[in-house]
Amino acid sequence: MSKLTDSELIAELKNRFEEQGRALHDLMVMTRKLEDVNSKLQESETMKSHFISNIKNEINNPLSVILAMSETMSGLQSYAVEEIASMGELIFTEAFTLDFQLKNIFAAAEIEAGEASPYISNVDIDSLLRGLVDVYKKRTLSKKLTISFEWIGDVVKNSFKTDSEKLELILSNLISNAIEYTSEGGKVAVKAWRHDNSLNIIVEDTGIGIGEDDKQVIFERFKQLEEGVRKRHKGHGLGLSVTKALVELLGGTISVVSIKDRGSIFTVFIPEISGKEGIDVFSDDGNEFFFEEETKF
Repeated sequence: MSKLTDSELIAELKNRFEEQGRALHDLMVMTRKLEDVNSKLQESETMKSHFISNIKNEINNPLSVILAMSETMSGLQSYAVEEIASMGELIFTEAFTLDFQLKNIFAAAEIEAGEASPYISNVDIDSLLRGLVDVYKKRTLSKKLTISFEWIGDVVKNSFKTDSEKLELILSNLISNAIEYTSEGGKVAVKAWRHDNSLNIIVEDTGIGIGEDDKQVIFERFKQLEEGVRKRHKGHGLGLSVTKALVELLGGTISVVSIKDRGSIFTVFIPEISGKEGIDVFSDDGNEFFFEEETKF
């Protein structure tokens, strides 16, 4: 083995230090990536834990009320009509809430499993929108809010080929959120218009608004702007993520414009789905769903 000169030895040591430096840099980069992955996993577990806790309350609370009121009504020997009517209304409200929460959970499960697909029918859009707004009027009255619906421009063609069940859930989530986050005396407005072969719907409120940094967060699963002791509003963190996924499944887009403490405007664009010619099934209230094959956007 030949003896290295001083300059060669220095050069060799320099090369080895540089190699060690590169290896150390690569190790640091890998460590940061692993830390980031670990942080995201912990965040995901925390969000899932919050979700399970929230959804347990969202299901148990209305179910407990339904069971208690039903038991009370079944045990009444003499009663006043007003009392029975009040109990019946409360049971309906809680059952409606429970049904709404379960629809979101089932939709999220289908989306997660990759099993969500559109079922196409000719939908009476006017009846669907007006009926949905009417359903939520009782809830707005209890909060002393006003809710309205109007068409912008002429409704040239009311029949619209889409998935009425998914469209109804999309709008239910947006209207429900608008009501939940709008204070007493506020307003919720639903507006719609047709343009060529598309449907555009706006859900506008005068609620608490959404900060600029939170506008993307709200569409993430299990994410809520209020958590733990800060949580003042109902919800489980699924509604808007399900809404966005369903809108995209129908080939559409959703956007939000909001100012903190001034209100929010959610805008949904849905293209009419063209598919199997001669679809003669008509859904006038969003409760009949047919055909999923040969659908194109």
